[in-house]
Amino acid sequence: MKYLREGGEIVTKEQFIKRMELIQNFHSEQETLQVLINKLTDGYSVVDMGNYLVDELVNIITEELHIKDKDLLYWWLYEDIEKIIYDADEKPLYNVETLDGLYDYIIKEYGGSI
Repeated sequence: MKYLREGGEIVTKEQFIKRMELIQNFHSEQETLQVLINKLTDGYSVVDMGNYLVDELVNIITEELHIKDKDLLYWWLYEDIEKIIYDADEKPLYNVETLDGLYDYIIKEYGGSI
């Protein structure tokens, strides 16, 4: 299924998933590099090169899908918790454990289908 965003451009689920997987893979490579650096040095390293690119990609996705909650994608990517969206009464509304589920939630809450 395709969804229309303002300006007429289409954002597909496949495009969304590919972009989010690129971010996940990038962070995995950063962690691998950090482990290697830690083995070669006496100190504790923090590898953050390229984070500005990740931030820009997250901003682009957020704009493309008209996500009002600017922290939603960061929450999904970085918080090590159960990925459930709750209502005001703390009742589970959406299971967003997968990128498919996250995309479906975003489209239902922020997007319009064509």
